[in-house]
Amino acid sequence: MGNVIKIKSMNISLGSDFRNSILENVDFEISSPTMVSIMGESGVGKSLFGFSLLSKEGLYGAIKEYDLFECGNNIVTDIPVEHFAYVPQEPLSSLNPVISILKHFDLNQKGDCGVLDLKEVSLRLLAEVGFADPNYILLKYPHELSGGMAQRVLIALALQNNPKILIADEATSSLDTVSEKIILDLLSKISESRDLTILLITHDSRIAKSYCSEHYFIKNKKLSLIESINSESFHQLSSHKIEDSTLSASLVNNLREVVEVKNLSFGFLNNENILKDINFKINQGEVLGLIGLSGSGKSTITKLLMKLYKAKNGSCFLFGKDISHYSAKIYASYVQIVFQDLYGSLNPKRKILDILLDSFLVNKSSIEPVSSQSNLLNRQDLESKIHIYLEKVGLNVNILSKYPSLLSGGQRQKILILKALLANPKLIIFDEPMSSLDIKSQNEIIEIIKSLYLEENITILFITHDYRLIQALCNRVIVLSDGEIVEDGKTSEVFANPKHNATKKILEVVK
Repeated sequence: MGNVIKIKSMNISLGSDFRNSILENVDFEISSPTMVSIMGESGVGKSLFGFSLLSKEGLYGAIKEYDLFECGNNIVTDIPVEHFAYVPQEPLSSLNPVISILKHFDLNQKGDCGVLDLKEVSLRLLAEVGFADPNYILLKYPHELSGGMAQRVLIALALQNNPKILIADEATSSLDTVSEKIILDLLSKISESRDLTILLITHDSRIAKSYCSEHYFIKNKKLSLIESINSESFHQLSSHKIEDSTLSASLVNNLREVVEVKNLSFGFLNNENILKDINFKINQGEVLGLIGLSGSGKSTITKLLMKLYKAKNGSCFLFGKDISHYSAKIYASYVQIVFQDLYGSLNPKRKILDILLDSFLVNKSSIEPVSSQSNLLNRQDLESKIHIYLEKVGLNVNILSKYPSLLSGGQRQKILILKALLANPKLIIFDEPMSSLDIKSQNEIIEIIKSLYLEENITILFITHDYRLIQALCNRVIVLSDGEIVEDGKTSEVFANPKHNATKKILEVVK
C-alpha cells in the first residue's frame, strides 16, 4: 500500500500570484491510516491548508501550487476531492435550518440511491456515530439538535460517501467538555474501524496529544512552514494558559438593575420546555458568567434576551421595562451581542469598514445630515472613532479594506466586539465568543473585554461552556442544566465547591 497522502513543495498564496504567500514549501506525508493533528495559533493557515486539500482554497481568495501530490499509489495533477470529507467547526450553522436531517443525507448523496436505500444508509450512519434512535434524528431539523448532536450528524454526513481522509476543522471547539470527549472518542473509533485517516485541525495541544499519533505545527503565518513536532514541543505549546484576570466584584453597582429574567419558560410548539422557570438578575457593572453543557439552554436564553424568541411564560426586563415594549432600534442601542459564529456573523460581501459603519445606525450619531457636505464630515467623524477603537482592540487600520474571509478567527472576533462597542450599548452579551480561538488569542480577547469593561462602564453577560474563561473574567456565575439554574453565586465559591453534578462535569477537561 502506498502513502495515504504525500505532498511536496506546496505553496498557497492570496491573490492571483505567489507574492503574498500564506504557506510556503509545505511537505506533508501520511504513510498509513491514523489520526494526525494540524496545530497552530489562530490565523496561521490551518483551515486554509485543509481547504486546499479539498481544492476549496478559492473560498479564501487563495491559489496553490505543488511539485507532487500523491494519493495512495497514484500521483495526481487534479486532486481527487472525492477522497476527502470535511467536518466544520460550527455544527449548527453548517446545517441548513429549513430542511430535515434526512434531506441533508439526500442532498449529500453522490450517485444514484433509491429512497429506501437512502434511508437505510442514513440510519446506519447515524447509528455508527452514536445515536440510539436514528429514526428520531432523521425527522428533526437542525434547530432541534444540541451542538453535540449536530456535530455527530455532520460526521455521519462526512462518512456517507466513504472518504479516505476526513478533515475535522476545530470540530469540537464549540462543544462543552463532555460533548468534546464524546466526539473525539467517536472520531478515534471511526478512524480505527474504517482505516480512515483523520486530520484533526486544532489549536489545543491537549487534544492532539491525547488522540493523535502524528503531529504537524504551523508556526508564523508569513514563514508558514509546516513541520513535524516532537513530544518535547507539547510542553511549550501547552504553556500558554488562560490568565486569571477576574474583575473585582467591588466594581458592581448593586443599586441599579440592568436585566431581570423572571419565571421564564420556553419550548417549541408542543415539545416540553427547554427552559423551566428561569430567574436571575444582572446588576450594572457586573460581569455575569452563564455556563452549561451543550443542550442545557444557554443559547435559548441568548435568543430570548435578543428578542429572537418569545417566552412561553414569564418575562425579561431591561431597566425595569419588559423588553417586548422596546422598539428594535432602541433595544439594539442598549443591548448588543457578540455571537460565537465568527464566519456567519459578518457579511462576506461587505468590507470591514462598511460593516462597522452599520453599527452607528442604532446610535443617535447616525442621524442623517441634511447636506452632502455634512454627510461627508459625519462619515469622517465616524471613521475616526472606528480608528480609535481599532487601536484599543489591537487591530491595524488596513484591516478596514478587507473582506471577512481574509481575516483570521482572532481578527474576526475582535471585529465583532468592536461592532458591538460602536453602538455604545449598556449591556453586551458574549455568546461562546472564544470557542474557536487558541489560548493566546483568548487571552488577548479577555484583556480587551476587561479593559473595555473598566473604561466604558459596560455590563456583561458572558456565555460559555469553558469554565476557565469564566474563572478568568466573571465575578459571578450561573450554572444551567437541562433548562434549569442549578447553581448561582460568586465564581470562586461555585467552582471551588461545586454542589451539582452538572457543575462537576463542566470542571472536567481533556487531559
